[in-house]
Amino acid sequence: MDEEQLPLVAFKLAGEAPYDEFDIAWQLSAERGWMVPAYTLPPNAERVKIMRALVKETMSREQVERLTRDIADACSTHDKKGGAHQVEREQTKIGTGY
Repeated sequence: MDEEQLPLVAFKLAGEAPYDEFDIAWQLSAERGWMVPAYTLPPNAERVKIMRALVKETMSREQVERLTRDIADACSTHDKKGGAHQVEREQTKIGTGY
């Protein structure tokens, strides 16, 4: 299966929180080494933020479970400290999802 055919999983955080998908993307990258970018949707929906993960067929169930635990841990960290600091945000690559 070539990379263009690999399935992408897109998701967003549920509920209200003092942080957003960009904060979680930074936390996952900085502390766990995951590359799970955050994006905004195209014009007229740009307030909607999503995260995206590329799922390779070699990814094990254990790796998927580790990623979900790391996302939950990142959310717990941000529940305690709030969103990422501006310096942390500046380290995050920000792009549009279109």
